[in-house]
Amino acid sequence: MFNETYKLSNGVEIPKLGLGTWLLDNPQAAQAVRDAVSIGYRHIDTAQAYMNEAGVGEGIRSSGVAREELFITTKVAAEAKTYDAVTKSIDESLVKLGLDYIDLLIIHSPQPWKEFREANRYFQENKEVWNAMEDAYMTGKLKAIGLSNFLQDDIENILASCEIKPMVNQILAHVSNTPFELIEHCQKNDILVEAYSPIAHGAVLDNAEVKVIADRYGVSVAQLCLRYDIQLGLVVIPKTANPDHMRNNAELDFVINDEDMETLKNVEHIQNYGEHSFFPVFGGKLK
Repeated sequence: MFNETYKLSNGVEIPKLGLGTWLLDNPQAAQAVRDAVSIGYRHIDTAQAYMNEAGVGEGIRSSGVAREELFITTKVAAEAKTYDAVTKSIDESLVKLGLDYIDLLIIHSPQPWKEFREANRYFQENKEVWNAMEDAYMTGKLKAIGLSNFLQDDIENILASCEIKPMVNQILAHVSNTPFELIEHCQKNDILVEAYSPIAHGAVLDNAEVKVIADRYGVSVAQLCLRYDIQLGLVVIPKTANPDHMRNNAELDFVINDEDMETLKNVEHIQNYGEHSFFPVFGGKLK
């Protein structure tokens, strides 16, 4: 089981590998958490928008592992853009999860999902959201705070007035779609980058060029993609409810050589995420 950690800017340790729970309902999430923890996972990622925080909480309580051994992330809904709404949502997340504190809370998106990447950047509103998270951090409800889907100017907007700097930015980053400039900007500002959908939500699994490299290392395409992100200094949170996939994803004790890393960095940009293309993070628009 791959169990290396990074250290956030405030000294908190975060496992480099976590379990994503997007698109899992409460019963599925509870079982996935139990399975993952029994395999050795200690980092679980959920969100208010996933509607499965209660299931994740149930999985934590029934996992047989002490709370303090686990690193739990959840996300403020993209539509919550006032101090009061965020403060209330944090307390609701704690109740649903059944936890006294959250290890990492992040803003799910700089804009509501229906306005994702549109003209209104919500700069002032995000400062208010951040202020509410800083206050919850100061009271001990949150051990770390960060961002998700924030572009460089979104990040600069927070840095311009914050008392506590963001510790992470969770973004789409995988073989065939790696935003190198954004990653570098984050790392220069001591913001750890987390990669969601690190296996491109499955869309990269049939890429012949990537498969040739994976075969050379005797690993699956999924393992190669996860190792690629980790070697870029990223956290990876592959989503699965399948224990076999969890085990496979956790076998990452190999190193991709520099030449193959360069090849992977330059794999043709993915254009189509299949049935999931309608999600804003994959280029779609919600109506």
